[in-house]
Amino acid sequence: MHIKIYSTANEVEIGQLKDKNVIIIDVLRATSVIATALTNGAKKVMTTHSIDVALAQKAKNPYLILGGERNAERIKGFDFGNSPLEYTSDNIRNENILLCTSNGTQAVNKALGANILIAASFLNLDSIVKYLENVNEDFNIVCSGTNGNFSLDDGLCAGLILSELRKRITVSTNDLGELLVIPFEKDSFSLHELLNECFHFNFLKNNGFSVDVDYCLNINYIDLIPIWDADGFISLKT
Repeated sequence: MHIKIYSTANEVEIGQLKDKNVIIIDVLRATSVIATALTNGAKKVMTTHSIDVALAQKAKNPYLILGGERNAERIKGFDFGNSPLEYTSDNIRNENILLCTSNGTQAVNKALGANILIAASFLNLDSIVKYLENVNEDFNIVCSGTNGNFSLDDGLCAGLILSELRKRITVSTNDLGELLVIPFEKDSFSLHELLNECFHFNFLKNNGFSVDVDYCLNINYIDLIPIWDADGFISLKT
């Protein structure tokens, strides 16, 4: 099995991943939101990279829940921001959500047309690893990044997926993947310490989202895989 890791969504051209297997990672916070919303009962989490498209869809369907952010803050006219803690069962059970964020939904857009498209975070990491072990096919991991730059939180999530998967099956990767598994060569590690100088990690903490950060860095908190189905992510329970 070979896993290629892209450092940011900007590395990927539209259509480049058509018919391939893809994992999208945006730890802080889009893929954490997607996993949380689905585990709390949302029917489907759709995505768009356009605020105008999101608002137009809301105008057509007032029951559609809009979630998203720009510069970490909730978009005007949206129901929720990009905090996974907003997506509680009381708020979103049996509802359809349209998510529009600065980075993660841009990455999803680059992967449309993939054969398999799933969303990963630290929250559902073990479920992702088990799924990859069972499928045992080549995959591409797209780290969303932050405003076009590599984001260490996404990279470490990709590295930990590789590290855990290598305990079960033989996996090759590209040079970036080999670099990202190094922090996990010993079983003892602290994500908070590894991310201490990470721009996105500190940007969110300094703007009042420390609780979100702490939540998103929980490993194996959710036993669920968000998998793309026609026009959005649904729950593929493990």
